[in-house]
Amino acid sequence: MKYRSLYWEDIEEGQALPVIKYELSLLRLVAMVRASGHYDYVHFDREYARSAGARDAFIATHHVAGLYSRLVTDWSGPEADLRSLTWSMNSQSCADDLLTITGKVGRKYTNDQSEFLVDLVDLNIGHERAPQAASASATLALPSRAGGPAGISGSSAQRPKVDPDPLMPEFAKAMLGKVKEGLREPARPLTEDEIHLWCECVEDWNPLYWDREYAASSRYGGIIAPPAGIFFGAGSSARVGVGYLKPGEEVPQAVSAGLTGVALLQEFRKSLIVAGMPFMPPGLPEVAVVRSSADYYTPLRPGDSTRTRQELLNCSPMKRTRLGEGCFVTWVNSAFNQREERVRAVTLTAFHYRTV
Repeated sequence: MKYRSLYWEDIEEGQALPVIKYELSLLRLVAMVRASGHYDYVHFDREYARSAGARDAFIATHHVAGLYSRLVTDWSGPEADLRSLTWSMNSQSCADDLLTITGKVGRKYTNDQSEFLVDLVDLNIGHERAPQAASASATLALPSRAGGPAGISGSSAQRPKVDPDPLMPEFAKAMLGKVKEGLREPARPLTEDEIHLWCECVEDWNPLYWDREYAASSRYGGIIAPPAGIFFGAGSSARVGVGYLKPGEEVPQAVSAGLTGVALLQEFRKSLIVAGMPFMPPGLPEVAVVRSSADYYTPLRPGDSTRTRQELLNCSPMKRTRLGEGCFVTWVNSAFNQREERVRAVTLTAFHYRTV
């Protein structure tokens, strides 16, 4: 097979990216859970999502990132390198919504490292109920006829600069400056099949992710994982009560306490949230991510595992939204592979709330 890639010189500022249509079926929501190992009920359990104040089971943050990643590399071809992606969740996209994914070229330029870069702007995911359900921007490094192939980012990320809210609650102030070791993503060596499951879910058939022959001849020298991919891997479901009877696994406390139904799921979800961020705001059991900004560095490859670390950046005072009453929490989650190479740094803002 021959895969076409754009050169930096061929791109014009203002040109539109090819439109993607994507049916967000319940099957695809479940497929993302299967691919990522991220068992958050609001993304596949319709009853639980509605009990949390949502219209229906809704798209996950990493699912959105995966669709934007597909949009930009479907257009650029596999020789481009996604450097950063920033996206906001303006409204929920739920099961059975037909998504339209669009964007255009902002500016093209070179930086101090003589890289040939393109900023993509007005990236949008919309559907009938919400024409601008999610918005984003991205930066790509592209091959150049004059400068050669796109490089691979290997720089180290700096801690994002965020001015703390002067009205930050006291429980959050106590967490500032502390670094928490997070989950391993994945804890076990990543496999080609796990990468392929991700490709199936978002229909992202970039040959770097699945075509061994092409990937071996590329600048990476082998298959890599999509930069926006999240892979908790096999065994991650034990945290939410699936597979915990395997010898050696710890029985979740909520199961030992005899909880069932929605009450059981709420306790499971609380443990998921605590594992994925620096701390859990007291009395606010639900969470919805509203904004993410990711910088991508060394790609994950089959055989890799990671460690993560989290640091709180900001927390708002209590606010009321259509979902309920709560506070907005911002933190950075950094991932490193087993060689201590930085894989990504993701800054997230989430609304922690209770329904009222």
